[in-house]
Amino acid sequence: MAPLSAGDSGDGKPRRRGADWIIGITVGLVLGLGVLVYFVFVHSEGTIDAPSIKAGEAGQTTTREPAGPATEASPSQPKKTTPAPPKQVPIVKVIGGAPPTGAGPKQLTFHKGEKVEFEIETDGPFAFEIRGLGVTKSIESSSVISFKATKTGQFPVISTSTLIGVADLLIKKR
Repeated sequence: MAPLSAGDSGDGKPRRRGADWIIGITVGLVLGLGVLVYFVFVHSEGTIDAPSIKAGEAGQTTTREPAGPATEASPSQPKKTTPAPPKQVPIVKVIGGAPPTGAGPKQLTFHKGEKVEFEIETDGPFAFEIRGLGVTKSIESSSVISFKATKTGQFPVISTSTLIGVADLLIKKR
């Protein structure tokens, strides 16, 4: 009986190492890319900087008018006008110089020329800057921040002590 040598399967046929090597590499690459794609598209929603394409997520709020029966005023009765509800000031929560755990930066949208107004609700003294707009401020406790939007773009609100973004301002053209 002859000893088995390297590369010999014992049945008299030599193994094809090159083909096995290429198949193994290909299977490994396909599996690796599949796992990477799975985690990026399925498990990335919980990260701080996860983009969102759905309305109402990532700190944006959407409101709808309650559906009710439409009533028309008769010609003899004057139409009743209801005053527009006051615009709510969005709240940016800051805990220890960062957004709440798992929340990520609050997304705030305004238009050029209008008054930008939001409240920073903080657990202690907080200093921040709005990069690109030249706004820097230190506050001791919760405070309303307001200024006129003079240019369009996306501007991060950054904690000066931790360098973490707590909000993103998107200023659009009218």
